[in-house]
Amino acid sequence: MSNRRSISGTVGIEWDINPRVSVGSNQGNRGLQESPVTTRDMYKPIDTPTANESCVCAPSSERVAQELFDRWNMALQTHDQKAVASLYWEDAILLPTVSNVPRVNHAEIEDYFHHFLESKPYGTIISRNLKQGCNKLTDAGVYEFKVIKDGKPQVVPARYTFVYEFRNGEWKISHHHSSMMPEK
Repeated sequence: MSNRRSISGTVGIEWDINPRVSVGSNQGNRGLQESPVTTRDMYKPIDTPTANESCVCAPSSERVAQELFDRWNMALQTHDQKAVASLYWEDAILLPTVSNVPRVNHAEIEDYFHHFLESKPYGTIISRNLKQGCNKLTDAGVYEFKVIKDGKPQVVPARYTFVYEFRNGEWKISHHHSSMMPEK
């Protein structure tokens, strides 16, 4: 086993080879200096409270994921593309179910939902898998949509990923990918 100090949560940073290089400062590497750039204890991992950092993480759970999906699904029921788009962060990415065009801003997201809402979609989660992080919640799985196509009700099975981020006191979608099931 190596006598190197661990820097948990990082790959490829070996500060003990050149301890004068900062791993967490915006000052950058100033070359060979006599003192380290950072003031933290160089023998402790950088992602612990001892690194003089603090972060407050919003609670996330399966219940939160269900509430966020329900909020999105209810926005679909308003048939108002602006209401749906308002649930996405300004820098969100939508890789939609029935369009080949990635949507990367609110105008494009609104445009997609303007057309998608014409089918009167109603979504139901079939199965979900959650990954929780600090102020981030990834909900991925299988859902189905009841839609009206050519005047007739249809059920469209699809797979999805919603990545929600908690910013400025609220959860919104930062990434959403949805695609119809490729196999019958």
